Amino acid sequence: MIFLLYGAIVLGAIAVLGNLMLHRWNAARRDKQLQARVEAYEAGLAHEGMPEALGALTHQERQQTLLAAARQVQAESDRRFYISTIGGILAFFVALGFAIEGEGTRDFVITLVIAAAALYGINVVLQRSFRSRMEARGIDIERLRID
Repeated sequence: MIFLLYGAIVLGAIAVLGNLMLHRWNAARRDKQLQARVEAYEAGLAHEGMPEALGALTHQERQQTLLAAARQVQAESDRRFYISTIGGILAFFVALGFAIEGEGTRDFVITLVIAAAALYGINVVLQRSFRSRMEARGIDIERLRID
């Protein structure tokens, strides 16, 4: 059981530190990709028609608004990643505590399943909330997302 504990600590540290390092190294590339997505989105809006919220803006204001929205999409994605990662690590330790104090593997698995369902629910609520806020501003976040 101690090997699982050490393994979880190492994997959690690698995930968090690795994501921080990748974010720093890829910042310039990500900015270029965001700018390209904004330009493609603007071209698409010109063909499909502007939403009312974006139609009242000048070209420069619209471009800045879409660029800020694209950065918010990326920040929201990172935020959900960190919530999932840290929540998963905490869930593992809580499940480990229940396994040690309770019935062993059964309590461990039940606690992990409950934690996974809770984290999934939190991520869905955050995603839907963010999507509705952006749609109220006339922005489709799927067209700004960088994979």
